[in-house]
Amino acid sequence: MWTKLQNTPRKKAPRKVAVIDPGACFGAFACSICQAACPVEDCIVEEKDENDRWVCAVLIDKCIGCGLCVTVGNPTAPGKRDFGCPADYDAIDMVAYPDVIDAVEASLGVAASAESEPATT
Repeated sequence: MWTKLQNTPRKKAPRKVAVIDPGACFGAFACSICQAACPVEDCIVEEKDENDRWVCAVLIDKCIGCGLCVTVGNPTAPGKRDFGCPADYDAIDMVAYPDVIDAVEASLGVAASAESEPATT
């Protein structure tokens, strides 16, 4: 039986978070090794991709950046562990948290912060 050790909000933003490439993910119901490896409850979830396939996705507000889900041998993996995303797929990379936030905001069309906008009087 798998026990999720972290089921409380994280205390601070991690330096890196896991990002899953849906095109490389084998499928949430066929694999889900990343979900089993993740110590955070409900961090890696199933969602449909653009081709209507169920794939795994990381909720960036829950990821603690441990890297346990990343493929063994992937250069972005933080250290040795027993298993992660299968090497045949290598669908998960650890990416700098600020870069992920910027990419998500850009894809959602979020405007730049008020500090960068010119002041009007």
